[in-house]
Amino acid sequence: MEVKAEKNLKLNQDPDMIWKCMIDPSFMVKSVPGAELTEQLDERNFKGKISIKIGPVTAKFNGEAEFTKLEEADYELTMEGKGLDTSGKGGANMTMNIKLSTLEEGGTEMQSSMSLSITGRLAQFGARMIVAVNNKMFDQWATSFTELLNEQTSSKDSEEKSNNQPDNGNVAEPTPVKALPLAWAAIKGLFGSK
Repeated sequence: MEVKAEKNLKLNQDPDMIWKCMIDPSFMVKSVPGAELTEQLDERNFKGKISIKIGPVTAKFNGEAEFTKLEEADYELTMEGKGLDTSGKGGANMTMNIKLSTLEEGGTEMQSSMSLSITGRLAQFGARMIVAVNNKMFDQWATSFTELLNEQTSSKDSEEKSNNQPDNGNVAEPTPVKALPLAWAAIKGLFGSK
């Protein structure tokens, strides 16, 4: 079963800063509830895991993702991945595309699209349920990503005002979140595997 989602975000930061965050797997994973980066293999490949709960079914996935397109000049990336349910009862394949463009009034527009194909226990809920959960999770990822960008911007502004503070370029670890029905959109974009 395959589902698709699209979302446009308006962000306050300039494209350069957003791009640096987007291509950093450790930053991206922080915006995904219930997700964990387990290994960064190189600049383009990483491994992770996530727990997802839809209704009475909880699935835990291990997977790998790869940036298959990184065009900094155009601020455009494509990430592809696969994840396997740790119980051996299903899997997920995803492709996520993101493109940034500068807005005339300042800030950046992020255009993102994602397609997800799932098999196994989660697929039993049918396309309608998966689409609804996917959309909610994509919204939650977008909100979390925006909040983390804003925190990083505030952190950098504070550093510039006070040189006595240590370098705090990395966003603080978010509090672990129990896997909610909303955690699924993020796995697609962030934790599929090759």
